[in-house]
Amino acid sequence: MPPATQVRWSWRINSCLTGVLFACSAACAAFEISGGGARTAALGGAFGAGADATEGIWINPAGNARVHKWRVGTTHVLLYPGLEDSPALNTLAASSPVGGGALQLGVSGLSARDWQEQVAVVGYGRGVHPRVALGGDVRMGGWKTVGLSHRAWSADVGGVYEAGWIHPRLYLRLGLALRELTRANLAAGGQAAGRSPRVMALAACLSTREQRQLVVDVEMRGGRTLIRAGYETLVADLAGMRLRVGGSAFPGNWEGGEMSMGIGHNWRQWHFDFAYTYPLGPSSGLGGVHRLSLGYRQP
Repeated sequence: MPPATQVRWSWRINSCLTGVLFACSAACAAFEISGGGARTAALGGAFGAGADATEGIWINPAGNARVHKWRVGTTHVLLYPGLEDSPALNTLAASSPVGGGALQLGVSGLSARDWQEQVAVVGYGRGVHPRVALGGDVRMGGWKTVGLSHRAWSADVGGVYEAGWIHPRLYLRLGLALRELTRANLAAGGQAAGRSPRVMALAACLSTREQRQLVVDVEMRGGRTLIRAGYETLVADLAGMRLRVGGSAFPGNWEGGEMSMGIGHNWRQWHFDFAYTYPLGPSSGLGGVHRLSLGYRQP
C-alpha cells in the first residue's frame, strides 16, 4: 500500500474510533468523563464521602457543605493518547461559603474531532446537624457534532454523615449520593435508549491521625454495581508528598474496570495533583488517561 494511502487509512481509522467512542456516549453514557479532578481519579473515583475539595461537586454536592473559605481548582485531562487526535477535557470548579453553607460551581468541556461536550453545574450544601450535611445541584449537559446538537438538564442530591472517631486513631465519614434524578435524555431525537439511568452511590472514608485515607464507593447504576476504592498516604520523607492508588471494577467483570495511581503536594495555599488511569478492558490499546490538577485555597 502506498504511503499516502496508509496515511489516509490511518486517519480514517482514528477518526472512526473517536466517533464510535463518543457517539456511543451520546446514545447512552455521555458526560461520564467530566469534572472529577486528579485526586479523585487517583483514588479510583471513590470520593462520595470526600470533603473540602472543589472537585467534590461532581460526585456529592454535600461534600463541601462546611467550607469556611473560598477555593478554586482546575483540571486538564488528556484522553486516549493512543489516538492520533487525542480528545482533551478541561474543567473548572469553585466553592465559597454563603449563608451558613457553601455555594459550588463547576464547568467542564470536552473537545475531540467533530465532537464537543459541555457540562455546567450549580450546587449548594449546608450542615443541618453537627454530624450531618445535605446538598443538591442542578446541571446542564450539552453535546454537539456535525449536524446534531442536544442539551439536557439533571439534578442530584447528596448527604454526608460524620460518624466521628470510632477508634482513637480512626475517623469515619459516610456519604450518600443520588444522581440523575430526572433521568436526562441525552439522545438528539429523544429515543428511550438515551435516558440516563439513576445512580445511587454509598461511600465511606476512613482516615487516620497520620493523614492516611481509605475510601470506598459502591455505585449502583442501571441494574449494575460498580465498586470504587482508593488509598492515600502522606510521605513526610518526600517533602510532604501524597501518594495515591485506586481502581474500579464491576464484580465478576474486571475488563470493565480501571486501575489508577497518582501523587499530590500542597504548598502554602496551592495544591498540585497528578493521576494516571489505565482501563482494563478492550480500550486499553488506546492508552491511559492523564489528569493534572491545580487548586488554590483562600488563606
